[in-house]
Formats: sequence, structure tokens, C-alpha cells
Amino acid sequence: MLFRTFSPPALAVSLMLGVAATAEAASSCLGGPSTTLRLAGPAIATPKTFTPASLAAYPPSKVTVSYFSGASGMVTKTFVGVPLYDLIQAAGLVVDANRKNDKLRKYLAATATDCYQAILSYAEIDPGYGGQQAMVAYATVDATGTQTPLDDTEGAMKLVIPGDKFGGRQVFHLESLTARSAP
Repeated sequence: MLFRTFSPPALAVSLMLGVAATAEAASSCLGGPSTTLRLAGPAIATPKTFTPASLAAYPPSKVTVSYFSGASGMVTKTFVGVPLYDLIQAAGLVVDANRKNDKLRKYLAATATDCYQAILSYAEIDPGYGGQQAMVAYATVDATGTQTPLDDTEGAMKLVIPGDKFGGRQVFHLESLTARSAP
């Protein structure tokens, strides 16, 4: 039978490192505004950083979404932004040509400033598969057609996913999009 023993000093160091890592993660998850969005990860060829102004330089798209938000009930808004597919194309998706349909293994983790995360598969937004019009929004449009920046509750940029019945993947205060491959 194999027994593992821990010396008290080694156990103390392990616990301190764990507490330090937890404290570091907590301090980086304070929430609040984010003025930049980083698109990076092992499945991105050229990482990019975006601001609302740099997003506005892309051809704008509009999408109206309705979803249930626990705090606000049913929400219906029209957003202006850039399709997520276009941003990924600009950064370059890393695909292994020797692996059949490798792009179907790709996914994005969208992270907010408070470390809230939602996952989206690349196939959902690829026009050859799901073709969903997910976007990074930087403004809303009201009933009169007036475009205004997102408000303080949504942040400078927000991930918007049409078709979701609940708002869980509408990531407010969007700070990063990390592209990875499933194992």
C-alpha cells in the first residue's frame, strides 16, 4: 500500500501558495469598467486588442435581441457592433490542416471584468455551420434610430448572442475572448 506523507513546512508552503493564487485571482476579478477587449489564445494567430473606437472602424452590424434577464425580466434591445466572426477572421484562427474539420474543435471563452465567463463554439458563428450573428457590441440604437454608447451597467463592450432565451451568455463588461481547441 502506498502512503503519502507531507512534512509540515511543505504543507504550509502549499497552503500559502494556494491562498496567494486565490487572492491574486480575486483581486483581478473586481469587476467594473473595461475600456479594452483582448482577443487571444492558442487558437489565434495574431492576438488583437480592441476599443469601442477601433470596433467602430469596422463595418457596423445591428442586431435586435430579446432575452430573459433574472434582474430585469424580458429585455429587448438593438445593438450595434462587429460580428464576432469578423474579429476572429481579422486575428486569424489557427487551424491544423492535417486534422479533419479542426475548426469544429475551436471554442471561445468570453470573460468579463468580474471573471464571469461564457463559452461559445466557433461552429456556432461560422457561416458554414451555425452562422449565428454573435457580435461584440459597443452601442445601442433606440426607437428613434439614435445610436448611443453602451451604458455603465453593460460596459464599453458586450458580447451579444441572438437567439439565446436567457441572457447568461450576454457578457457585460467584456474584457477578453480566449480562443482554444478542445482536446
